[in-house]
Amino acid sequence: MRTISRSQFLSGAAGMLTIAALTGCGGSPVSSTPKGPVEITFSSWQKGSKNVVDAYNAAQSDVHVTFKEVASSTDNYPQLTNQIKAKTAPDVITVEYPRVSEMATQGVLKDISKEAGDLVSKSFSPSITSLVNFGGATWGVPLDAGVLQMYYRSDLFEKYGLEVPKTWAEYAVAAKKVAAADPKVRLGASPVGDPALCAALAWQNGAKWGALNGDSWMVDIDSAASSEALKVQQDLVDAKLLWTEDAPVLAQKQADGQLLSVISGSWYGASLTTTFADQSGKWRVAPLPSPAAAPAAAMYGGSSFGISSTSDKVDAGLKFITWMTTNPEGIKARISGKSTTFPVNETARAAAIDAFDPSYFGGQDIYDVAAKGLAAIPEGWVWGPATVTTFTSLIDDAAKVKAGTSTLQDGLPVAQKATVADLKNRGISVK
Repeated sequence: MRTISRSQFLSGAAGMLTIAALTGCGGSPVSSTPKGPVEITFSSWQKGSKNVVDAYNAAQSDVHVTFKEVASSTDNYPQLTNQIKAKTAPDVITVEYPRVSEMATQGVLKDISKEAGDLVSKSFSPSITSLVNFGGATWGVPLDAGVLQMYYRSDLFEKYGLEVPKTWAEYAVAAKKVAAADPKVRLGASPVGDPALCAALAWQNGAKWGALNGDSWMVDIDSAASSEALKVQQDLVDAKLLWTEDAPVLAQKQADGQLLSVISGSWYGASLTTTFADQSGKWRVAPLPSPAAAPAAAMYGGSSFGISSTSDKVDAGLKFITWMTTNPEGIKARISGKSTTFPVNETARAAAIDAFDPSYFGGQDIYDVAAKGLAAIPEGWVWGPATVTTFTSLIDDAAKVKAGTSTLQDGLPVAQKATVADLKNRGISVK
């Protein structure tokens, strides 16, 4: 099989920029220094992004940012790919951790090792930097960690006499108790149809779906750890103890008090406060139930900011990115836009805690819960460049799971085979 070379892998590396000196007609030199701020563009779908841009533009005069809103994360990646081809991509782009390697190998992201390598290594923990560093290069600057945790209705837990489950075994006991008390109510919803959640549950259980070994990718989706994690969820589905409906139906059940808890990332708090504003004061956050007594979590979402491969304004773009991810004022501006982002830079996180109004969660410090979850995430997870193929395969299997002709764990070997085939078809060596 053909092995991808380092030069091919680092296809987004920046070229040298040459500035020509200009001379006026009278013989006097004309300065090549641009007048006014450097103009850059930035695209994102994240809550609070416009607030961040407005605050940054008001705080300094060296760089002016024009914000280009993206409808959703789903729209983001095909749009970026097309913009790179047309050379119309924004200078600063938003890329979720599962898509960083894909966007790098497809030439969407620029290698920013020289300009931002030290920033990333010194400002963020190793468990986070591994999500933006690979192939000996840095491809993005982290913003947040989508720490997987459990949101629950404290009033309804009290109504049904439930203790907050600390393990998945306790979660199953609570699920049985709720279903027996009211057949129209369930403790939670299943991960069927949500491949990112399936991946996070496998991650929590110690699985590692991918790793980079030299110039080759190692794929290990169909592992014992992954199967064990998904079997826990499949058993709950088989016993009809979890809702398996699609998002719109689940949202209605949540509004009606028929869904007592939601397993989601730390960013989900913003959705609660806006979508279910009338339930203010009733929701709380707890650590994700773990496979055993010791706490264990995973990441479900989380984003980084990178420079598009077609941009020639790396320095200006990184000034803005640094401000967004590490400056207290940048985080405060984002929180003011109804975001519950959990910054991974500790200085930025402290600013988020100060800026966040905890009244919706009954005064609870939800950032403390996320911090403990972050510390309990197993290290070593790496997202490969064929993550989309992996997710697509698992989504295809979801219909069979709902029909009862397949299981969540049955989809793992199929996803493994599809992922390996995709990588080989792209000329990427697989071990």
